[in-house]
Amino acid sequence: MHQLDGAYERVNGAHENLDALKPLIASFAQVVANGVSLDYHMGDTIVQGRQRRVPIGRASGIINQPAPLRISRLIGYVVHDLRAALDYLVYELACFDTKSVVDNTQFVIVDSEEDFRGQKRHFRGLKGEHIAAFERLQPYNGHQLLGTLRDLSNPEKHEHLTVVKSPVVVRIDDHVTKAKLAGEQVDVNSYALVTITFSDGTPVIERLEKLIDMTVQILERFKPEFQGG
Repeated sequence: MHQLDGAYERVNGAHENLDALKPLIASFAQVVANGVSLDYHMGDTIVQGRQRRVPIGRASGIINQPAPLRISRLIGYVVHDLRAALDYLVYELACFDTKSVVDNTQFVIVDSEEDFRGQKRHFRGLKGEHIAAFERLQPYNGHQLLGTLRDLSNPEKHEHLTVVKSPVVVRIDDHVTKAKLAGEQVDVNSYALVTITFSDGTPVIERLEKLIDMTVQILERFKPEFQGG
């Protein structure tokens, strides 16, 4: 066994919760799409190289419907597993460096050098080179995605940041335009592209996948440090 097997198992847990989350996100997106309607007004557009007056669609309906609680809970599980994996990394590396058990360690994520210095107690037992390596990963050194993980795992911000919204984008193509000109009924849901996002506008699944990839990259970066102990 490798010292980081426990950390990788936490990442496995994040993958499992993300897999459970994906169909729920897709289902929620469909619920939102079902609540969307299209209103039309006449406007100018270019059709086949010529300017024409055509119906232009505007989406209306439930745009900021709260997400089901299970979605927020699973997002929380993914984030918690990733933070735990990084905490596990610091703990195992401190124990490796000191050749003894070291308690009360933590993977610190802060926004300034001053704050990092103030949190160095959480790196007790680590060699200076390892502390420096963790500092280079901090958000104030350009690793903003790590700051996102921290924000999503903050209990005081968790509920706010994991509430998803669903902006609706409606794709109007020639089929819709011709159907409306002919007075035909149009299946609105076929043309409502719904994306479920965090409050900063980032798609939920895409952001969580990036956070998982980032965590694996950090673990892989430090894995060789356990050789030759």
